[in-house]
Amino acid sequence: MFKIKLNQELFNKHVEEIDKSIRKSISSKLKIKLTDDEKGCLEYIQKNLIDILKADSKKMQDYISYFKKNYPDIIGKQNTKEKNWKRIYKIVRKDIFEREYTNWSDRTKYGAYIFVKTLDLKTCPYCNRNYTFAVDENSGKLRPEIDHFYPKSIYPFLAMSFYNLIPSCSICNHTKKDKVKLDLLNPYELKKNDFKFTYIPKDISFFNVENEKYNFDSFEIGIYGNKANLEVFKLEELYKQHKDVVLELLIKKAYYPKSYIDELKSFGFSEDEVYRYLVCNYKNDEDLHKRPLSKLIKDISEELNLI
Repeated sequence: MFKIKLNQELFNKHVEEIDKSIRKSISSKLKIKLTDDEKGCLEYIQKNLIDILKADSKKMQDYISYFKKNYPDIIGKQNTKEKNWKRIYKIVRKDIFEREYTNWSDRTKYGAYIFVKTLDLKTCPYCNRNYTFAVDENSGKLRPEIDHFYPKSIYPFLAMSFYNLIPSCSICNHTKKDKVKLDLLNPYELKKNDFKFTYIPKDISFFNVENEKYNFDSFEIGIYGNKANLEVFKLEELYKQHKDVVLELLIKKAYYPKSYIDELKSFGFSEDEVYRYLVCNYKNDEDLHKRPLSKLIKDISEELNLI
């Protein structure tokens, strides 16, 4: 995983545009005959709508707790058929928030395509394994999927909250699906090295072998971080498939001694340029989204002291 940098201008635009649209839908529903609880629920959402749209993970959890206590009928349950939905859940989910999400997905003035294109994430923030380009072709716009960090089917009132909309690859989106883990870390809230890769030699002789004797069986890839994220996105299992990348770094460490790196610097190359030349990667954390596996390569390169 890597941290998503907040785009304040996009954040403000999202809240402004979505607030206007949802507010109209709520006002329309308040005109129909409702029970006191149903009316109170819609009025509460209407009153707090801007705050709901702005809510970070901590604040979203506060709203989840509030609705569970005061309006539990709008909390969805997995695998519940629509015919068994409570009326207020149907109104909040299908008639207001899901309708808004569907319309937002197709809008050209400000919609999902503009949202992901403005964020400009090149790879999936959950796994950093797959590209997530947004492409504007003559034949139609292409964009990555958008994961609801807190599932919209269970917490429909959060379906359009800015921090709940995470551009992601299809693998992570479908792997996570409607799983609910409140200890999951949101990519917007990651701190430096919340997730860390390392290589784990299988034998002490690993450190003495000749460079041509490094092989896939001589080490394992270790990943440390929030347990919920590792489990939900199957990161340990997936990254075991990338031992070839680490093997290349081990071989480069053997072939490129510090004297060679110093020689490159003597030709006027900066440390960043030498790093890009040697490992074909970005060094700064804010650039890690630009290429798949960049976090893995960065962590292992630093551990090997490649530059």
